[in-house]
Amino acid sequence: MTELAPETADLRYPPPPGCPQLVLHPSRLTLGALAATAVAGWGPTTSARRRLCATLLAETPNGSAVLTQSGRAALRYALQRCGAGPGARVVLSTFNCPAVADAVLATGATPVLVDFDPDSGPAFGDVDVEDTLVVLTNGLSRDEWAQHGRWLSRRGATPILDLAQAIPSTTLISQYLPAGVPIVLSFGVGKPLGGVGGGAALLCAADPADDLGPAETTGGAQLLAAVTQRWIESSPGPVRAAVARRSQRRPGWSPSKAAHLPQRCGDVPLRGPGRWQTAAAAVLLRDAERLSASARHTHRTLLAELGPRLRCARFVPGAQPCLSGGVELLFTERGHRHLFAARLAALGIQTGWNHYPLHKLAQYQRFASGQMQRAEQLWTRVLTIPKLPQRRPVDRLVDALLTADAALAQEVR
Repeated sequence: MTELAPETADLRYPPPPGCPQLVLHPSRLTLGALAATAVAGWGPTTSARRRLCATLLAETPNGSAVLTQSGRAALRYALQRCGAGPGARVVLSTFNCPAVADAVLATGATPVLVDFDPDSGPAFGDVDVEDTLVVLTNGLSRDEWAQHGRWLSRRGATPILDLAQAIPSTTLISQYLPAGVPIVLSFGVGKPLGGVGGGAALLCAADPADDLGPAETTGGAQLLAAVTQRWIESSPGPVRAAVARRSQRRPGWSPSKAAHLPQRCGDVPLRGPGRWQTAAAAVLLRDAERLSASARHTHRTLLAELGPRLRCARFVPGAQPCLSGGVELLFTERGHRHLFAARLAALGIQTGWNHYPLHKLAQYQRFASGQMQRAEQLWTRVLTIPKLPQRRPVDRLVDALLTADAALAQEVR
C-alpha cells in the first residue's frame, strides 16, 4: 500500500452514487460503432493498426503516429525518442498523474517535480531546465503550452506535450503541431475515447513503429467487453447501480489509477494495442470533432448557467473546453470537495480527482524540488466530474450542481 506523509489526511475519496442518474460516457461504442469496429477489426492486426495510424496521421501531417499498449507506454516511447535515459533529468509538475512519473522512471531518467499553481501553472522557473526534457500536461484543463512551451524552448529545454485527457480533434491538435513537439494521447479508462485502451505518440518527424514488438492479440475478448459495457449503459438504473457497486474499486473513480496507486512504480511495456482496441479507437476517433464541439458547448452552457451562481466553488481558471471531456471545480476551502461530492453522489453523479500530489507519495518524495506549498494547498480543493454528459440534457447537470452547492453552503454556514 502506498505510504503517505503524516500530514496528508485527504486521500479519502467521495462515495460512489448509490443509484446513478447520469451516465457520463461521452464516447462509448454505440451499436453502429460496434458494427464498424467488428468490420474494421476483422482483418489482420497489422491492417487495423495501419488504419488507426492513418487516422492519426491525417491530424499530424509530415509526422508519424506510434501506437502503444497504453498512454503511459506512449509517453515512455516519446521520452526515449527525445533522449531520456539513465543520467537524464525530466521536469514535470507535482500536481499530476502517477503514470506520468512512472513513464519517466521506466526510461531510467530522474523526474524533477516542481510546484503547481492554478493561476500560473507549473513553477518551471524554479529549476534549471537547460538541456532537460519537460513534460507539459493539461493540468486543471489548462493550456500549459500557451504559457510555458515557447519559454521552455528559449531556455534550452525540450518540451513533450502529454494530452492524455484531451479529445484528439483537429481543433485541439492543430494548436500544437506548429511547435514541432511530440504529442502523447491515451485512450484508456476515463478518457474521451471511452476506455477503448491503448495510446499513441504523435511525433514531428517520421519514425519507425516496428520496434514496439508485436501487438497484443486477444481474439474477440475486447469486442465482447465493449458489447457488455454497451449493454450495461443501456440497462435500467438499478442494473447500472448494481454493476457499479460490484465493480467499485478504491481509491478513486478511475480503475486504472485505482489499480496503480497502491503499487510501487514499475516498468512500462511497449507493446502495441490489440486488434479490437485498435479498431475501436479508429472508429471512435472519427467522431473526435463532434465530441470536441459537444464538450465546448457543454462547458459554455455550464459557465453561463453556473459561473455567477456557485457560492462554494468555481470553474478552474483558464479552462480550455476542447482539452478535456470532464468538468473540474476549485473550492475555496479544503475539505469542501468531500461534502460537495457526497451531495452529488446522492444525486447519482460520480466524482473524484484526476491529479495527485506526487511529492506526497512515498515512491516519489525524493524527486521533489522545493517546498510545494502551492500544490499542497491546491490539490485538496479540486473536484473532477470525470466525463461530460452526452445524449443527456445539460440542464440536469446544472440542477445537480446548484443543488449540491446550496446544500454545501447551508452546511458550512
